Amino acid sequence: MLAVVNLIIMNLKEFKLVKNKQRPDFCYAYEKKTDSRKYSIFTMDGGKTFLASVEEPRMDKRWYSEFSETHNSIQECLDAFGHFNNR
Repeated sequence: MLAVVNLIIMNLKEFKLVKNKQRPDFCYAYEKKTDSRKYSIFTMDGGKTFLASVEEPRMDKRWYSEFSETHNSIQECLDAFGHFNNR
């Protein structure tokens, strides 16, 4: 028996590039905001490692971190978002 899972594929083209003003080559983030979540892929070391994080709003209308993992590539972060979305 096979089970089909609706995998949500994240595409980097949907993200906005936000660069740090003082160190744009070393500190930058890719961000995507939907009505229900904020996705972020952030690096502080020029792209050697990346922090994938997801925030969701709660009843008090503030955004809280629901997911955060460190990865070695942007693609690993996008894959982690897909797994998080399908939990």
